[in-house]
Amino acid sequence: MSNFFILVFSLHAFFVSAQTTKWNVDLLHSKVGFSVEHMMVSETEGTFDKYDATLYSDTEDFSDLKVDFIIESASINTRNEKRDKHLRDFDFFDAEKYPSITFKGTSTKKDKNNILLITGNLTIRNVTKEVTFKGEYKGTIVKDAFGLTRAGLIISTVINRQDYGVAYNGNLEVGGLMLGNDVNISCRLSITKDKV
Repeated sequence: MSNFFILVFSLHAFFVSAQTTKWNVDLLHSKVGFSVEHMMVSETEGTFDKYDATLYSDTEDFSDLKVDFIIESASINTRNEKRDKHLRDFDFFDAEKYPSITFKGTSTKKDKNNILLITGNLTIRNVTKEVTFKGEYKGTIVKDAFGLTRAGLIISTVINRQDYGVAYNGNLEVGGLMLGNDVNISCRLSITKDKV
């Protein structure tokens, strides 16, 4: 076996064994949300209501967090069906052609202010870019009302939708554009430790 393959297998074994404690997202008490500037003076907010995530962390402060997210793009919800239908169409997410939005984490570290920096690859409309989420660890309850170990995380970032081919916009009569390009993403996660 070549040295290259030995190195690859060794690295794979290291990353697999690095985090062994699995955490599950409590979908009833979590939210994947976003906001974008609207008409230059306000914001439109929404959520993705169907998603799943795999999280692994062995440290108390989640500084070794490994996270993979998959979101159903058609589950976008801005509380307006006409707008949501447009968002699912080609102008925005083209959900029929690209049914999933994914984030695959590659590394996590803490900065000097104890903020988690969660870096990974975000894929929207088959375009992948490296993104770093900022994470805030909200604490852990060793035993909740259901006998589970529960923790809270808030992870957020800002992306430019143009980078992912989500380019639709409209001109305002007073000048300027209907929609901003920066999209604020915020995931408020209640997670429970997997029972072994």
